[in-house]
Amino acid sequence: VKALFDKGAMVNAMCATAFEQVKSQLGGWGTLLKRLRMVNGAVIPSKAAWKGEVTIGGIKTEGKFEVFKSEGRWEFLLGKPLLQAFQAIHKYETDVVHITGEGSATIIYNQNQWRDNTYCSHFTLV
Repeated sequence: VKALFDKGAMVNAMCATAFEQVKSQLGGWGTLLKRLRMVNGAVIPSKAAWKGEVTIGGIKTEGKFEVFKSEGRWEFLLGKPLLQAFQAIHKYETDVVHITGEGSATIIYNQNQWRDNTYCSHFTLV
């Protein structure tokens, strides 16, 4: 799947539409719901939460996603918690992201530039 990286987001998020597509394929769903404050100040309740293994470029870590409607802006948003877990470093001069974990590292190349501090990549959930 594709994901939007956002170093300013304090949670990782999954769009409710993507949630409906993958919920039967993944365990780890919970009902501990949060109220999420958007950048525009709106407060949106999450519909569900998922916790499990996230893999980017062969690097694995544990992650948690809150589920809410993104209004088509993105399917998955990798926020600060996962960027920290992957030890992500964005090299602005080349527009690539270096991630590391458990003795290995990989480079993610930008596929779609939307804003100055966000970029897209492929990742998997287990």
